[in-house]
Amino acid sequence: MPISAKPDRYGFFAFDGGLLRQLSVAYGLGPLTGFRPVLLDGDHVTLIDIRSQTSRKMIIETADGDRLFLKQIPWYCEQDTLTLATAWQAQATAAGLPVPRILRTTEGSAWYDIGGSSFTLTEYVPGRRYTGTPHDRAQAARTMALLHSTPADIPNAPSEDAFVGALDHIALAPVTSASTAALDLMRHAVRSWAAQAAASGWESLTGQLTHGDTNPWNLIYTDTAAALIDFDNAHRGPSLRDVAEALLSFCAVRYRQDTTNFAPAVPGLINRGEAADILTAYTQVRALTSVERACLPPAGGAVAVGLVCLGLMRGDYPHVLAHDLARWAARVPDDMTRLLREVCP
Repeated sequence: MPISAKPDRYGFFAFDGGLLRQLSVAYGLGPLTGFRPVLLDGDHVTLIDIRSQTSRKMIIETADGDRLFLKQIPWYCEQDTLTLATAWQAQATAAGLPVPRILRTTEGSAWYDIGGSSFTLTEYVPGRRYTGTPHDRAQAARTMALLHSTPADIPNAPSEDAFVGALDHIALAPVTSASTAALDLMRHAVRSWAAQAAASGWESLTGQLTHGDTNPWNLIYTDTAAALIDFDNAHRGPSLRDVAEALLSFCAVRYRQDTTNFAPAVPGLINRGEAADILTAYTQVRALTSVERACLPPAGGAVAVGLVCLGLMRGDYPHVLAHDLARWAARVPDDMTRLLREVCP
């Protein structure tokens, strides 16, 4: 999740023939026929700019009909993060995991800088959006577990602590008369959870790898697997942070129609049936250690705080809901503790 304020937004359609030519030369692609700013999924047509406003994205078509996916690297993804993310994605692809293949420039770079921004170009993965089925959730969990259990030789930096990240999110959240007490409540809770996790062995997990944004919209679903995309938040840190976010984003948070924006409503308890789909499929591939089981609830609280603050920053959540949102986040660790007892006894 981003932990820096978003700059003024670039015009989404600020792509032109000049950029096409530069991309063609940089990647040795030959003629490119144009950009497609929409996703086609059965009888659904989605304008990419509406579905996600994090960065500019386009589907590129080549003269022979091939499709590629062009993505601007978000403002919060720094050089070391980009290095780790692209290296991990490339090695995951080489290992046969369902991750889109990154194309390299003729000079061997995994990204291309143009007009003050960096872009990645990957293969286009045909598939469909999340439909809320148990099959989709199981696919997502298996892909996540495969990613966590496959060795990767990538840089040690950057590293991120979920609790420090949550406090950083709180510091960025808008302060209003309605949100001040809520932010104080979450700040106190995060510090308590950090101490609890430290006592349970949190530091022993910091060498793991985490995708950092395992929500329903960052996977492309097919009949056989779910391809995980958008590695912009990848870092060194406990892998169970991804598990915590998946449980919340798939099974508790509500979204505004077909977008990544949150609906203006307080999330509820984690849906037990939906969570069972995720935890069962995940642990069939990669079992959670005793330390991870102990650290998952407090980490879940930190992730919940990050989601609340992100929603407040983006304007998804009205400030009048801030206190109720903070109370929801504060209850997440107890909810996850009960969940583990019921689903993974």
